Amino acid sequence: MITFHADSFYLALEDLLQLKENVAKDALHKGAEALSGARYARSVIRTFFIECERAGLKRPLERQDRLEHLGEPEDAHPKYTYDRVKWELEELRIAVFSDLREGAFLRLDDASAAYYERPILFGDLVNKRFPKAAYDIQEAGNCYASARYTGCVFHLMRVAEHGLRALAKKVGVPFPKTFDLKTWDELISSIEQETKNIIQKPRTSQRSKDLEFYNTAAAQFRYFKDGWRNHVMHTRTTYDEPQALSLMTHVREFMQHLATRLKE
Repeated sequence: MITFHADSFYLALEDLLQLKENVAKDALHKGAEALSGARYARSVIRTFFIECERAGLKRPLERQDRLEHLGEPEDAHPKYTYDRVKWELEELRIAVFSDLREGAFLRLDDASAAYYERPILFGDLVNKRFPKAAYDIQEAGNCYASARYTGCVFHLMRVAEHGLRALAKKVGVPFPKTFDLKTWDELISSIEQETKNIIQKPRTSQRSKDLEFYNTAAAQFRYFKDGWRNHVMHTRTTYDEPQALSLMTHVREFMQHLATRLKE
């Protein structure tokens, strides 16, 4: 996907079209003369080419070499007359509008833009405690912003898995070589078993806090697994905007809660 700023492109195109209009007017009387103000024209055209490159427009860039010496002394290249520059600018206009007509462009509204390319979408603490989740957090936001809501749910479940594995390590789930291959159900069951072992410890306020934290987290992961992960991973359903936003809020708040006590 190509990302560019439409306002910068618009201004560059507007300057180019204004230059074309001015050159065309002067060409009526000075057609064969060398273009005056060539350095200014060179600046306008170069800025336009830069914006075309950012926007991924190929046809205008194919004509760069035809104007590369504009504004330079004429000893080493043909003279840039009003008629020639007028013709080249018209060809550029046709080229850019041909590319624009054939391309598809996505514009994010203000609400969606708030989720696009946000690596710290879940806050600084989650980013610090779960750095490996940063990619999926950002991609979940990107998918939501671009109306790919099922993709958003998929990445949110990957984010939650970072929390699940951190919780499993925290409660002392054994670490065989195949630990990273364990399913959610296996990990949650192991967490629940390890949590039961905590009950055997002497009663203290800390033990009570630990039990509440671990049991609540395990129950939440079962909710994610049964309500979302199994469905999105096995193509059982698709999701719309309200569902994706609801899960986004839920996973963000849950990861923020886990980050107060867990880390990768």
